[in-house]
Amino acid sequence: MTPRQPTSGFPHHTQHGFVLIVALILLLLLTILGLAAAQSTMLEERMAGNARNHELAFQAAESGLSAAYSGILQNLWSNADYAGNANGLYLLSDCCGGVPWTSAWTLPNVWASALPITAAVPGLTIPGQLTQQPVFIIEKLPPVAPPGSNLVQQINTGTPPVQPYRITAYASGGDQTTHVILQTVVTQ
Repeated sequence: MTPRQPTSGFPHHTQHGFVLIVALILLLLLTILGLAAAQSTMLEERMAGNARNHELAFQAAESGLSAAYSGILQNLWSNADYAGNANGLYLLSDCCGGVPWTSAWTLPNVWASALPITAAVPGLTIPGQLTQQPVFIIEKLPPVAPPGSNLVQQINTGTPPVQPYRITAYASGGDQTTHVILQTVVTQ
């Protein structure tokens, strides 16, 4: 006689792989979540890099403004330099091919001869990792009356006019896609 196998009292059911299907669905969901998190992280990294490049370009353009202003205060350039309308120094009324009152900084060929920051300026630091050195141009504007007076008072009192300059600085950031142009008007 053959020995009998004990039975548990439960009916015998065949398994159809339900646990395997649930595990595969959960694995698919986790994969989708992981890919979404990786894509979000890459996007945030690119945004941070772009913000850094813009900040580098902005700081470099500010350095250009500071260097130009320092050069004006130190009288590095003479009236003849401005009258030549080249090399980054322009007279507003005479510049730009005889077209009066045209801003030199708006013309594309002007930036080819812009002045780079080469001289050491006290307290000035140029950010590192730039694609190119910042450059600037200076436009000598027509003289104006000093603050608090008008032209009639200026003529009657013999008060010397105030000489304004428009400084425009151009800088690139850490790559060639980020550019900043800053402009200010200063007086001497």
